[in-house]
Amino acid sequence: MIMPQPINRRRFLKLAGCAGAAAALPLVSPALGLANLSRNLKAAQETRMLMGTLVAVTVLDASPTRAQEALEAAFGRMQGLAPLFDRHAASGAVAVLNRHGRLADLPPALKRVMALSQRVQAATGGAFDPSVAPIVDAVRTSFAARRQPPAKAELNRALEALGGVAYDGRSLSLTKEGAGLTLDGVAKGFIVDQGLRAARERGAGHVLINAGGDIGVLGDRGGRPWNVAISDPERPTQPKLTIRLIRGAVATSGNYEVYYDRERLYHHIVNPATGLSPQPDTSVSVRAATAALADALSTACFVMEPSQAQAFLSQNPGLEGLIFTRFGQRYQTPGFVS
Repeated sequence: MIMPQPINRRRFLKLAGCAGAAAALPLVSPALGLANLSRNLKAAQETRMLMGTLVAVTVLDASPTRAQEALEAAFGRMQGLAPLFDRHAASGAVAVLNRHGRLADLPPALKRVMALSQRVQAATGGAFDPSVAPIVDAVRTSFAARRQPPAKAELNRALEALGGVAYDGRSLSLTKEGAGLTLDGVAKGFIVDQGLRAARERGAGHVLINAGGDIGVLGDRGGRPWNVAISDPERPTQPKLTIRLIRGAVATSGNYEVYYDRERLYHHIVNPATGLSPQPDTSVSVRAATAALADALSTACFVMEPSQAQAFLSQNPGLEGLIFTRFGQRYQTPGFVS
């Protein structure tokens, strides 16, 4: 059965202790233990809709006032940055580039994300490619209009536009007909990092931000690690893996997030080499020093074959990963659970 519209399950996440959390998605354990905090820490917690998902911020501090101020600073920073990367927001920088073909005098945040994107693209052999916007749009538009994948000619046109984004450190330009930029595979993680930074600037030292499965932490949970539970989206009733974070981030990409057909053969992640959605994996979770890096690499590793992704993560210090496939297989690096 073909569905005419993408299904975004991230919109229905219940995060940061809310009841009924979606088991198939990475989430902060509902049993946060905030009632028994050591060091006399008080908790400020809030969940808001942002970037098309629910974003939960938890701040622990001896001062309730400072905790709340840090929480508001985190949300304020993230809300200010989100439109910049939204390619569907009329005034957003990425949207302006895609509409006019050139963007000069880039905001510093966009420069940082583009620089990271280039590094990840090179490191992954093109598995991560921010110029895939024409392919993503071709799939989405075809299913919305005809409830079927794009015709071969349409897909070939989109593939011809691949690589049509030029960045010289100061400006961006589109160099091929039909080219477009999407930073959807990295921007959310970057925005989480900036939310943590804003909270730290307000004096907070114990913060967790969960943006629909992109999770970053600052400090510990009052003398204990933050717990993050991850389960196989194909087997949500089976026991979860729990990882413990006192620094860094974890991000997950999955075929259950935005998909266009019941079998999830067509979804929002595409292989730049073929224009098709990768088939083996159902979810890929990556641990890294920053949420931006974890976000980008979870996308890239989803595109790779599972064994290739596992090897890539194992060979790069500071990276860990967990991969579930639709065939019931699990690939995991040794340090993912720690």
